[in-house]
Amino acid sequence: MRTIGSNEQRIIEKAAAEAGIPTLLLMESAAHAIAMRALQLVAERGFRKVMVLCGAGNNGGDGFATARLLLGRVQHLQVFEDEAAANNAGDARLNRQICLNLGITPQPFSEFDPTDGLIIDAVYGSGFRADRPLSPEFERLARKVNQARMEHSALVLAVDLPSGVQADHGQVAPTVIQADETLSFLYIKTGLLSYPGHKAAGQVYVHDLDLPESFLEQVWQQQNLHTPSALTAEELRAWRPQRPMDAHKGTFGRLAILAGSPGLAGAAILSGRAAEVSGAGYVSLTVPAEIYTAMLEAAPSLLSAPLPEEPLVQEALVKAQLSFWMQRLENCDAALVGPGMGKSTLKRPDLLSLVLAAIAEAPRLVLDADALNLLTEPEALEAGRAALRTRTQSGLEPAILTPHPGEFCRLCPEMAAMVEQDRIACAEALAALTASVVVLKGAGTVIAFPQKQDRHEVWINTSGNAGMAKAGSGDVLSGLLGSLLAQRLPLREAVCGAVYLHGLAADLQAKMLTERAITPEDIVSGLPGAFLQVGWDK
Repeated sequence: MRTIGSNEQRIIEKAAAEAGIPTLLLMESAAHAIAMRALQLVAERGFRKVMVLCGAGNNGGDGFATARLLLGRVQHLQVFEDEAAANNAGDARLNRQICLNLGITPQPFSEFDPTDGLIIDAVYGSGFRADRPLSPEFERLARKVNQARMEHSALVLAVDLPSGVQADHGQVAPTVIQADETLSFLYIKTGLLSYPGHKAAGQVYVHDLDLPESFLEQVWQQQNLHTPSALTAEELRAWRPQRPMDAHKGTFGRLAILAGSPGLAGAAILSGRAAEVSGAGYVSLTVPAEIYTAMLEAAPSLLSAPLPEEPLVQEALVKAQLSFWMQRLENCDAALVGPGMGKSTLKRPDLLSLVLAAIAEAPRLVLDADALNLLTEPEALEAGRAALRTRTQSGLEPAILTPHPGEFCRLCPEMAAMVEQDRIACAEALAALTASVVVLKGAGTVIAFPQKQDRHEVWINTSGNAGMAKAGSGDVLSGLLGSLLAQRLPLREAVCGAVYLHGLAADLQAKMLTERAITPEDIVSGLPGAFLQVGWDK
């Protein structure tokens, strides 16, 4: 699903004007959509009061036009305006003047008091920049609006974006108006999907401003627009992989997993079970000898094997373990390295060499958890990045890196300060540094593919819930990723499919068990239902 930022919105509006569709008409379409939704909410919630907050500029113009349409249709209408709104120009000025002519007297923001009712937030729109200082006037208003929500059960309907959220990447200002609903225009704004902006958006709806889809598509193609895409079930339904009736184990590929350590055997089991449940033909687990017996008992259908522990001389042991792992890599279609692997020990003296071997040799590769941590060691960071770049230069498919924000900060210290504010830019930066696919986990997981023609292909996931915030959830994702790679799905479909299905499985389980109660094992159990829902199984 397409998203847009402020630049794309300006381009489309300019193209509409050039086609003879005046911006005043677009403002009227926006106001009509907001007014209709406002009247629905008033009827549903029994609100007596509607308060419209109008800023300077076109978003404020949408607010003034909405107030005009609501006049006489709600019991008590109030309009509050930014002190700069009196200096509006163009369409915004015209709609403000019409309100004055109709007897609507805007009050300054300072007169707004927290109360119940419906609050329409038309202060800032898609042109808002989170890096610019906020006016004290707005900060006081935003605190009062949020207080009205919390203490008086007021409901906030945001026009295009909640004020304080930037359209392009979801950055937020220090003070943000929290919306219950947001009505976005033309396409959903990127910042409404990407965190932290998504937290302020509430339920998001989209209105096309009555512009034909064919016109929007024409502008998109002619202007060569490129933005992050929202990952939804619609994409997965189009990507449905076929499973031939005459298939055998080899048809669905071989996944080699290097995982687990004493105390962390569960990570290896979860990743292996997720890979198996999601359809890989062979799942071979390489684990430390200390947990090998436990693996056989817990997951007998997985093809487990212990790393060699002899000879005792470390140099020889390093060679023996590397040789054993190389044999596993030679016979696989994809490899997964890292879940619960831990750090190097006397019995596994050089895990980094095993990670680097996978980078150099695995046909398709997922690096997760401790594989990423090994690459962030000071002496390994640059060498690891170079190895990942060399991998693609040699003709191998890009590796897939799956950091959570903490791992990202260690992998990409250059962008560590930005990971909570601009997840899209962070994922793009790491993808560029490593020539790898980056799956930046967390709410609204961001997937960034390596740069092509000065652009990154970026997806923002829309599935998943807070119940996934438990140790082990990432191990399930890594196993699912490895499995779809081993089954030879195209790279985009394997990565995006795994991320969406992982979240969808958790969503399905949360409906039955609640978010609080779901476990990583439940997510594995939810995968069959997720495959059914997107049409990947019958």
